[in-house]
Amino acid sequence: MKQWEAHGIRFTPVLSEPLAEDHWQGKTGFVHQAVMKDYSDLSGYQVYACGGPVMVEAAYRDFTTLHGLPGEEFFSDSLTPVPKT
Repeated sequence: MKQWEAHGIRFTPVLSEPLAEDHWQGKTGFVHQAVMKDYSDLSGYQVYACGGPVMVEAAYRDFTTLHGLPGEEFFSDSLTPVPKT
């Protein structure tokens, strides 16, 4: 991750539901909400989101409608479970 920072990529770990025994001191909650707290204007950015369909859809909706991200600058892979056979 340190090498990424040298190229302008910022990495911020976010845990959705850390356990008390984890003693997590970092950010918590939904990743896209943590991004919105740190970046009020996303108009000059590109976003790549990967996760469950609900998370990807929420990120797209909130980034584009609330934080100025151009829709064409949002890229994603929505992970869907494979049906059990």
